[in-house]
This record gives sequence, C-alpha cells and structure tokens, in this order.
Amino acid sequence: MRRALSSLLLMAILGGCTASIPKAALRLPESTLDVRSIQTRTLVAPSEIDILTATIAVLQDMEFNVERIEKPLGVITASKVTDADSTGEKVGLFFLDLLCGVGGSSGCNHSSSAKDDQHITLTMVVLPSLARTDEYAVRITLQRVIYDKIDRIKVLERIDDAETYQQIFDNLRKSLYIQVGEI
Repeated sequence: MRRALSSLLLMAILGGCTASIPKAALRLPESTLDVRSIQTRTLVAPSEIDILTATIAVLQDMEFNVERIEKPLGVITASKVTDADSTGEKVGLFFLDLLCGVGGSSGCNHSSSAKDDQHITLTMVVLPSLARTDEYAVRITLQRVIYDKIDRIKVLERIDDAETYQQIFDNLRKSLYIQVGEI
C-alpha cells in the first residue's frame, strides 16, 4: 500500500513538472532568422580551401589576428583589440571627477569607468551546399566585449549591423575573385 501511494505521488509530481513547461520555451525568437540571414551568404568557389584562404587575406587586411583554423570543419576564428575610447565620455567623466573633488570628496575616480578597449571576435563557418558542388554557405558571426580602464566588462554584445557584414562579404568576394583568377 505504501509503495502504491509513493508511486502515485511520484507520478503526480513528475506529471506536474512536464505540464509547467510552456510550449514556446523551445522556440527561437523571430529575430533569429533575420540575424542569420544577415550573417550568411552563398559563395561560388572551386573549393572550401579557396574560401578559407581568401578569408584569411581579408581578415589580415582588416587587422584581425587569426587564432584558429580548422580546415576539416571549415572554421576560422580571429580577433582584434581596438580602442573604444570616446572623447565625449572622457571629458564628461573628467568634469565629474573635478566636481567631485571640488565638493571635498576624496573617493573620486569616475574616469576609471571610461571605456578603454574593445575585443572583437569573428568566427566563420564554411559548409558545402547540398544543391551545387561549387557553392558554399558561409556564415560569419561577430561579437565584442568592451572593457573599462580597470578591465571590467562594460559591454558584451553580438554585432548585428547588416552593413558591417555586407562589407566583409564584399571584401571576401573580391579576395576570392583575385585568388581564383590567379589559379
């Protein structure tokens, strides 16, 4: 009798858990498709290696450091560190420190919270097309992390600017055209 009650109680608890998961919990937001379409293009090339080689040239022109190349998987990871300083932000924080000091407070260090460096990471994946042998789906993702003067993270975000991606793909097409033309 005790086992039967324990089993019924366990089934009721587990049944209640499954009913509480909303059906939309496993669905991606509608914006995901829009972002993916910005990040993905179809390129025509003799091989996946040609696309990877052209990409390395473009990334070096854009001052990225290529960190990892996985030829069998068609993946390249690159990054760069750029200045994230804003003159307006620096001036504003300087005057805030100045006013704080004039007010007699000794703990004024607002300038240390100014943006300092931004670390941009680019990842590219090349997949062969299922439709044609000389077509490849290329997806590029960009992320950035902005640090302040004392190395605290100020901003952590995915870059979704369509113009940025279009410029990278235009440069990649040009590089691929030059490279394939030399073969």
